[in-house]
Amino acid sequence: MSIKIGITGYIGMGKTTVASIFSKKKISVWDADLEVHKLYKKGELGYNMITSLYPNLKDEKKINREKLSLLIRENKVDLSKIEKIIHPLLVNSRKNFIDRNRNEKVIVFDIPLLYETNADEWLDLVILVKCSKKVQMKRLLMRKNYDKKKIEYLLSKQMELGRERKKPNFIINTNQSIKIIENKIIDIINRVEQLND
Repeated sequence: MSIKIGITGYIGMGKTTVASIFSKKKISVWDADLEVHKLYKKGELGYNMITSLYPNLKDEKKINREKLSLLIRENKVDLSKIEKIIHPLLVNSRKNFIDRNRNEKVIVFDIPLLYETNADEWLDLVILVKCSKKVQMKRLLMRKNYDKKKIEYLLSKQMELGRERKKPNFIINTNQSIKIIENKIIDIINRVEQLND
C-alpha cells in the first residue's frame, strides 16, 4: 500500500515547484489543477456538463478559465454549481491514479484546497508550502493575466477558507534556494520510505 502525501498552500507559494521536485525523484504526482484543465477541454465530461449549464462558456478548444473566473467574480456564474460538477470527476480521476500506482512506495497529491475538501482525512501526510508575502506577490505578478485586483480577490477568497486551523506534518519554505528545498524533499522521501519498509 502506497503512502499518500498531500501538498498544499496558498496561491503563489510554490506548490508546483515542490511537486516538480517529487516528479524529478521519480515519484508519481497527481495534480488537481492539471486534472481540472483536462476536464475543461472540449469534448470532456466536465466541459459538456458545465457548458450545458452555462452555454456562454462554450469555446472552440476548452472552457476559458479567465472568462470563468471573471464571471464568477461578477456573480454571473455560481461557483458552487461548478464545484458540484467537477468534484466527483476529480474524485474518480484520483481513485484511478491511486489504483494505477498501488505498487509504489510513495505517491503525491498536489491539492490547493486540500484542507477545505477534507483530503487530509484520506492522506497519510501533508506538506504545507509557504513563502513570504513579498515573494508571493512577486511570483503572482509575473503570471499571465494577473493584476493586483485579481490577486487581491484570490487572496481574500483563500483567507476566508481559514486553512491555518489544521497542522501539517511538514512545512517547506520556498523563500529558500532550490537546492535547500530539494534536500528537504529528499529527507522527507527517505523518512517516508522507511515507514513503508
